[in-house]
Amino acid sequence: MNTRKNAMAQSILLACALTVTACTGGASPPQPPESASPSVEKSPSPTPSPSPTKPKYQPATAKGPAKNVPVPEYTALAHKNSEQGAQAFGEYYFQLMNYVGETNITKPIEKVTSRQCQLCGEAIIDPATHSKSINQWQVGGEYEYAAVDSYKSAKNRALVTLNFKINESKTYTIADNPIAKYEATGTTQATLQLKFDKGWVVEKILVIDENS
Repeated sequence: MNTRKNAMAQSILLACALTVTACTGGASPPQPPESASPSVEKSPSPTPSPSPTKPKYQPATAKGPAKNVPVPEYTALAHKNSEQGAQAFGEYYFQLMNYVGETNITKPIEKVTSRQCQLCGEAIIDPATHSKSINQWQVGGEYEYAAVDSYKSAKNRALVTLNFKINESKTYTIADNPIAKYEATGTTQATLQLKFDKGWVVEKILVIDENS
């Protein structure tokens, strides 16, 4: 595996229309002159504060690393201790792998990875940590994946199998000067062994190259 949205508080002034009608009659004494109705001044409505805009995502290029990469959403379904939840988590894990590839930030994926997962450390977390230390970045190399099977093997355990391939990539430490190039891979199959403990955690990844 390769390295790396003030609720507007608008004042509503109630303009009370004070209507005065004059009474007239044959023998009635003249009514005193009406006093002028007080004018009601309307205050201008406050201008709503603009909503903060999210920084625009910029993919990595030969000129520099990706910027403002959104962290993958850990959905409610992916938290569920169910077959569907396990599959959603497996897909989420691959999203995290793409996030690591773009950012070299490993904290989100470390939260859902057991220290027992040797491949997770050797192929994902450790290389990204090293790349970050030397200001190395990756262009391309995204995982394209699809879940093909999920199975609850026990009350708190599940297996999720995904087919994936990795797009071609280049790595840089200096703009416009790639230090390594990688061809796109063929389709490969990975089975994630998961354990549920207040959420799913990857304990092991088994990889089978379908082209071998």
